[in-house]
Amino acid sequence: MIDDVPADGFVENEWVGRELRIGDALVLRVLAATPRCAVPTLAHGELPRQVAALRAPARLNRVAPLPQLDPQPCVGAYALVVRAGRVAQGALVEVG
Repeated sequence: MIDDVPADGFVENEWVGRELRIGDALVLRVLAATPRCAVPTLAHGELPRQVAALRAPARLNRVAPLPQLDPQPCVGAYALVVRAGRVAQGALVEVG
């Protein structure tokens, strides 16, 4: 979890095309929003089905993850490691 990020939105949508600097060394380039499939709604081992798991993103966060795709329910973001590094709990996260 990243502190000081509003809990009432999908702020990761604003990170696409930007870099996240985490701690002293790690740098990630955010590539695209992450479309969600039905897998989170299915039972996994002893965990029961969660049929409502995608209702909020389907209603509140339909974005085109790539220009050639139609809007889809998205949560999270895909990123590329620009510079590897260790991350400690409490590390500063900067969006550049």
